[in-house]
Amino acid sequence: MVLSKTSLIGLTLAALMSTITVAQESVTDGNSSTVTYQGDYFTEFKPVTLHDMLRSVPGTAALLAQADEELAGRRVRGFGSSGDQILIDGKRIAGKTNSLGLQLKRIQATSVSYIELIRGTKAGLDVQSEGLIINVVLRESASKSNTTWTVGGEYADGGQLNPLAKVNHTGEIDNLKYTLGVDFALEETRRAFEDEFFFANGTQFQDNSLTSVRDREKIFINGGIEYNASNGDIFRLNGQIEFDDQDTVEIDNRNNLLDNSERVAGVPLDFSAGDSFLLDRNFDHDPLHWEIGGDYQHRFDSAGLLKILFVVNDGKHDFDTTFRSATNGAELANLAGNFAERDHSEKIIRSSLINTFAEVHTVEIGGEAAINKVRVSNLPRAVDDSENLIDVTASQSDTGIKEVRFEGFVSHNWSIASDISLQSSLNAEYSEISQNDNINTATPEFSRDFFYLKPRWNLRYDVDTQNQIRVTVERKISQLDFGAFGQSFDLEDGEVDGGNGELVPEDRWEFSVAYENRFADDQGSISVKGFYNAIRDHIAKIGVFSGLPPIPDNINQVATISVPGNIGNAKEYGVEVNGNWRLKAIDLPNAIITAKYILRETETTDPFLMIERPIEYKQKHEWLVNFQHDLTETGTSYGFSVTNKGPQGPAGGTIGFRTDVREQWEQTIEPRASAYVEQKIFGDLKLRFDVKNIFKAKSGWDRLRYTGNISLNNLAFNEIREASRARVFKLSLQGSF
Repeated sequence: MVLSKTSLIGLTLAALMSTITVAQESVTDGNSSTVTYQGDYFTEFKPVTLHDMLRSVPGTAALLAQADEELAGRRVRGFGSSGDQILIDGKRIAGKTNSLGLQLKRIQATSVSYIELIRGTKAGLDVQSEGLIINVVLRESASKSNTTWTVGGEYADGGQLNPLAKVNHTGEIDNLKYTLGVDFALEETRRAFEDEFFFANGTQFQDNSLTSVRDREKIFINGGIEYNASNGDIFRLNGQIEFDDQDTVEIDNRNNLLDNSERVAGVPLDFSAGDSFLLDRNFDHDPLHWEIGGDYQHRFDSAGLLKILFVVNDGKHDFDTTFRSATNGAELANLAGNFAERDHSEKIIRSSLINTFAEVHTVEIGGEAAINKVRVSNLPRAVDDSENLIDVTASQSDTGIKEVRFEGFVSHNWSIASDISLQSSLNAEYSEISQNDNINTATPEFSRDFFYLKPRWNLRYDVDTQNQIRVTVERKISQLDFGAFGQSFDLEDGEVDGGNGELVPEDRWEFSVAYENRFADDQGSISVKGFYNAIRDHIAKIGVFSGLPPIPDNINQVATISVPGNIGNAKEYGVEVNGNWRLKAIDLPNAIITAKYILRETETTDPFLMIERPIEYKQKHEWLVNFQHDLTETGTSYGFSVTNKGPQGPAGGTIGFRTDVREQWEQTIEPRASAYVEQKIFGDLKLRFDVKNIFKAKSGWDRLRYTGNISLNNLAFNEIREASRARVFKLSLQGSF
């Protein structure tokens, strides 16, 4: 019997619900807000790292998957108050680009005293959350020295075997602890595309077969120190440098069935029926990134706890794109190209003072200052008489953006009763964004000021030791993508897209109500959350008028080029269900199923078609099923994960919808799956085998391209694409000494 996606989710949630009536037996703090796992809880699992320990705790799978995203921190605006949901000694890692997942794999299991799972609010932590927070408390005195290493290889279907190696050393000298790690890997990502092109009357005029191979060589070097002074002061410093060269080669074989004209890499070309056209696209990305972060804390006798957090980082990216082409089997010749640079840096310092009085009130007062800089440059390349690529300096764009931001905040945590807690906060944010470029000759340098008040309330009510209700209201201001201020190169179309220096951040009011039940005897939990978000100044594509003044009122309906812009109001609402279940009831006490499902509706008004449509690429259905089983007697562990984060379109389902001044895209994404098995051998050695993209991570596009503005409904062609990623197999051996 084959189960559908809906049946699989339904059976999983039914199994989770079936455990609710069992009696409660957990180590808690007297209500349902905190569950504590002591270090000896993990003894039977024989963990090597903190990451291994967290895998064995019900409810952590989704947070671990989020932490494993290498670049997750770079999308966050400053430090803020929402931060990572996995803390070390009540504090987040003082960094933006240090992968939290890598840090969890570098902390030795022997260094962990206990792990807390905190639901809702808790005073004294570095972050605010309406969901789950994991707090890892380390031992004051751990082993003096420990080294963990991993070696192995990775193979993508149709590619070559690539090596990987990791080593991390931790040590302690008196009051000083230190760590040093190196991560090295060669990775290969292989994708295949099949395209079909149709005229407006439905006649096919072209089919394409495209292969894409990305070779990546990454080296991450990081280290950190921690000094615990005799007076109780703690100082931490960490740093990381990244070398991450990426080279992508795409070979596009086009078979022309009819006479047609098109633009390839921005160059107009004519084809006759029967012509074959080969396009070779080479995309070279050479980034270099470094970061230094740290934190300091000092407790005053009466004033409370002082915390200072800072980070400084800098990144440089070179993007070199070259197009070569050939018709009917001729030799490849240069067609066009583009060279782009993006430099970015960030400096942040955050300080706060926390004090508790009358035993039920905890107040945190502080401030944060940040300076962000981004420079984006594009230099198109054309072909000279000798078929060499030359820089078209007359078309070069160069944009520099700087944001200076100050934020003052106050947070109050009030334990109204033993089972009721209210956390309220108010952030006042002022920022100035200045820009200079060579595009807007009328005002090459200009600046704008912003001021926002951002209140937040979170109420936690522990109904009993099993059940909890949480209500959250919060105003959020989005992080602008400063790269959207200047021109950028569109690799898909081979053209330079415009930017918009007048973008303002999205302004969101978020409302949510959540109910959570924790099962008996550490068997897991289930939570249901309803949410509604009202969005102002929503960002999508808008039209740009290229004619002579005056600018018409219906600019979005007559424009032929577009840029990112604010299109007005939007909203999203829905329900999120999270569940995890330890399968003790069927004699599998060390097996855990985790399930997540989000049903989301979104609405906004399309500026070109003037119709109500979903928010671009905002998924309607999002789900995850994760399974893990530890066979402690044999030292074996295995598991799998199946997820679908496909966006949504106007017809519903797993579709992503996007409109532009001349295009409409719909995207489909099928479920993605991975699995692993690992075996402990020769004592502490661990042999692990992973497979990713089991279903080949299939996706598809349906693209409608119009002549002139999309509102005129003058269809030029329709492109239908099917894509897939190659399966990836990885074998690794991990040990420590």
